[in-house]
Amino acid sequence: MAVTYYSPDCRPYNGIQPRANLGLCSVSGAFNIATVGEGGGTTLVINDVIRMVHIPAGATILDLIFDTADIDASTTLTLSIGDGTTPGRFILESTVGQAGGVVRLSVVGSTQYQYTVDDTIDVKVIAAATSTAVVTGILKLTVFYTMDA
Repeated sequence: MAVTYYSPDCRPYNGIQPRANLGLCSVSGAFNIATVGEGGGTTLVINDVIRMVHIPAGATILDLIFDTADIDASTTLTLSIGDGTTPGRFILESTVGQAGGVVRLSVVGSTQYQYTVDDTIDVKVIAAATSTAVVTGILKLTVFYTMDA
């Protein structure tokens, strides 16, 4: 069964500068798979969502960096990064979690996307790991944006 998780950094206004004309801003979040669930780690399953960072209304996204450990010892895990409206708004079906690594915003047209209401930027499991899923690992996300409203 799919679950929605929250990084400890995904609280309203955590690390967010108040309103407009601030120039370049950033917000970062981390999620440790090993600390989820009863007695330790959990296996991510299809449609799980991890709410990584909170984004304020008026933010215009310029770029993001996603850094993850190897969280799939097989070769089936794919992750998308977006929001509740469009799960793959910024990164669509990346395999970075299969071996670990760093990826940046990669969906054509997703730079300079402006949020009109507060939202979160999330990691969504599109295809889950097979029998060799990993129950430890840290996922990190940094989002660069400007405040226009």
